[in-house]
Amino acid sequence: MKVCVVASGARIEPFACGVNDVPIGAGTLASARLLALRAAGLVEPNTVPTLVGDDELIEGPALVVKDDVWLTRRALRGFVRAAAAASAPVRLCLPRSRLLELTLPLQDLAVDGEGRAAFDVAYLPAGSRARAQELFALEPDRWCAAPYRERLLQVPVPRHILGVGDSTLAWPLTSTVAMRVRHWLHVLRAGHVAPQVALLDRAAAHPLATALRLLPALRPSGAATLRALPGRLVFTGRRTHIHPSAVVESCVLGDDVTVGAHCYLRNSVIGDGCVIEQRAHVNGCALGPRTFVSLNSTLSACVTFGDTDACANGIQACVVGPRCALTSFARPFDLAPGAAVKVDDGGALRAVGELPCGVAFGPDVFVGAGVAIAAGRAIPRGVRLVGDPAATLTRVRADTAPGWYAVVGGAMAPLGAQGEHEGR
Repeated sequence: MKVCVVASGARIEPFACGVNDVPIGAGTLASARLLALRAAGLVEPNTVPTLVGDDELIEGPALVVKDDVWLTRRALRGFVRAAAAASAPVRLCLPRSRLLELTLPLQDLAVDGEGRAAFDVAYLPAGSRARAQELFALEPDRWCAAPYRERLLQVPVPRHILGVGDSTLAWPLTSTVAMRVRHWLHVLRAGHVAPQVALLDRAAAHPLATALRLLPALRPSGAATLRALPGRLVFTGRRTHIHPSAVVESCVLGDDVTVGAHCYLRNSVIGDGCVIEQRAHVNGCALGPRTFVSLNSTLSACVTFGDTDACANGIQACVVGPRCALTSFARPFDLAPGAAVKVDDGGALRAVGELPCGVAFGPDVFVGAGVAIAAGRAIPRGVRLVGDPAATLTRVRADTAPGWYAVVGGAMAPLGAQGEHEGR
């Protein structure tokens, strides 16, 4: 069966790159698509899909995929098997699910009355001929659902900060994923799902080896076993060094990764050549190759392109472009107090849904200490952000007397007994 990839021409801002180059897991959308096609047995190891235009006539049997759709191995394999019985072309859809509920905002997909969402992926049976633009316009009666299962995990959340009634969030655990990537928000959401897909795919590819890996986690009680399992579900690449005092749970680490002393890594994908210094925390992240995380940094639910310095304390749900420099006390927010987070989408402000959404940093961005950025903002390429110079002490007299001072206009202003300025 022929596999055809249709170029969308989509570019994702503020990263100034084509959709094929955005990060998915520890690689790019293009590499993730090729790996999934090969793992599903649809493309031979030494071959690549055929590139076609959307008005080019395609003959079946063929799988036709638009290049702005991220598909996992399980989604591809399930769709092709389900579509094989069709006598006419069909289009991929996913049933209503918690995954769709969380990731649907801004994807702008066709959704039918049953809550199914269709993607620009189609199957053309033998003897059929059609153009991609025709296949991607098929109506709901020609949609074919990939077999889908998800397990809902109750993840603790700070309900008072979020302003919600529940102290947990229902998170879908699945490796059957289809997602249209048309905005930086989807790069972020793909990063939220990529670690679990990588773990489940690794485990499914080598079931016996995985079972032997998990065997030492067995405990007399089920609760104790569940607590021990994440520490055994870790896959590491070549020449990767993890300090004995570091805690790594439910992670996939690439080659030449360094994890320092007293680090905590959980539910993350770490690309080749990443350096994570001592006492850093990385949770629910997808870090691209050669990401540098300095000591004491904390990243949660973040995505990096790679070749970047993500060295901030306490950042969450951000996308960091290449060659960025986020310093220790940069403060990108991921919530809008009392309101829904919205992002710019072609000049219109649109809500991102219930998941947190931080800031997207374009290539070559610098963010200094004390810079606070509202949630949902995108920082363009090459922007350098620093704190208010008036709040930085730059002038100090050698004969300054002991006492209390405030920094005003870069100088030291004495404070009186009541905390008021006495003058400069």
